[in-house]
Amino acid sequence: MHRIAFVELDPGHCIPCLCAADLAIGPGDQCVIEHERVSDFGHVSKVEEREGDATADLARSKVVRRATLQDQARHHENQLVSKMTRETCVQKAAKFKLNMHLVRVRYNFDRSILSVVFTSEERLDFWPMVKELGAELRTRVDMRQIGVRDEARLIGGIGPCGRCLCCCSWLKEFDSINVRMAKTQRLSLNPGAISGHCGRLKCCLKYEVDLYQEMGRDVPREGSVVQCPCGRGVVVDANVLAQKVTVRFDDERQQTFKPGEIQFVNGPR
Repeated sequence: MHRIAFVELDPGHCIPCLCAADLAIGPGDQCVIEHERVSDFGHVSKVEEREGDATADLARSKVVRRATLQDQARHHENQLVSKMTRETCVQKAAKFKLNMHLVRVRYNFDRSILSVVFTSEERLDFWPMVKELGAELRTRVDMRQIGVRDEARLIGGIGPCGRCLCCCSWLKEFDSINVRMAKTQRLSLNPGAISGHCGRLKCCLKYEVDLYQEMGRDVPREGSVVQCPCGRGVVVDANVLAQKVTVRFDDERQQTFKPGEIQFVNGPR
């Protein structure tokens, strides 16, 4: 039996850490952890108890202690220093003519490592900047280039559904998304309607596409010519979820049928 505390360092960045059985800690508590021999500060999102021994990967991260008042003061100081260091990074990027957008500049708990995360439209040679920053700040500098979807995960936000973005709450891996998924679900192809905070297609376009494909196999698309019990007409509206098709006849009459009541003739399927 072993305890695991899930410690959140930044929005969307949660690390499972071994937690001593006699350590009084719970969700919402702040703590100091050691992750791959580097100390850091975060807050506990949840604590679990699991059977068996801890794996080797899990053993590399552990909760050192609950955060004391001194630890909390040090953390706030690190946040202020990180903000000032961000301006230094901006100046260095301009000096070396690096076209980058800084997403996060953050010191770890003991300031032994400065983590700089950025986005860019091109691959950059940032080694000269890292070397000069390290010499000036007298610390190890870890620079990492990420994509715009990863940027949204780090920054966080609220989606159009009113809930926290999937990528910074529960979604661990990004799936491939394409416009065909939006077409399958009869969604508007307006970029503003199907694009997320990152500017890419919404991840949630994939959640229900399999259901729409399954339910839409026997539902003809708009513009299809179909044979109905009362004559031949053209489909003007198709509701996949409700399994209803609206057909317009030559005399401008419109009538709704179930897919099983009509027969496809030609046109879009």
